[in-house]
Amino acid sequence: MGYSIDGATKVITLTAGTTSVSVRDLWSRWVDWFLTSDNSKYLPAFQFVGGDDIDAGAGTKIPIYAFLMNGWKLKPQEANHTLTIGDGVLLVNGGGDPFNNTSGAYVVRVNYQQPVQAISFSTGGGLAPTAEAVADEVMTRGILTEDNFIALK
Repeated sequence: MGYSIDGATKVITLTAGTTSVSVRDLWSRWVDWFLTSDNSKYLPAFQFVGGDDIDAGAGTKIPIYAFLMNGWKLKPQEANHTLTIGDGVLLVNGGGDPFNNTSGAYVVRVNYQQPVQAISFSTGGGLAPTAEAVADEVMTRGILTEDNFIALK
């Protein structure tokens, strides 16, 4: 894995031969770059959460979520290839595509190998429906009738 980081253009370019990216390593290499010379004059590329131990004895951790921010993007190497992103979750703060296109007419497929995770979201208000309310709605819509419910038991 190799990276070329340009603070002026806000682009992290994956060097020739780089076909896989560890989100954890990407974050670490950016931190190294940021702390070198006067690179801290540039806006941060990432917001980072996770990586905390769940069970240190078992070696389990909360997945890493790295959010690109301030207009930073990743640019794949200039070649036809499949780029594998793993060892964490790579997102853009506020949504969007974390990648720039290659300069040449190359085909780059991105294969996200996300860790198993639990994601919840807000429905915008109120309490969650009860099990009874969900069951009533299913019965009302004819998705599940009493006859086929009994057959499932």
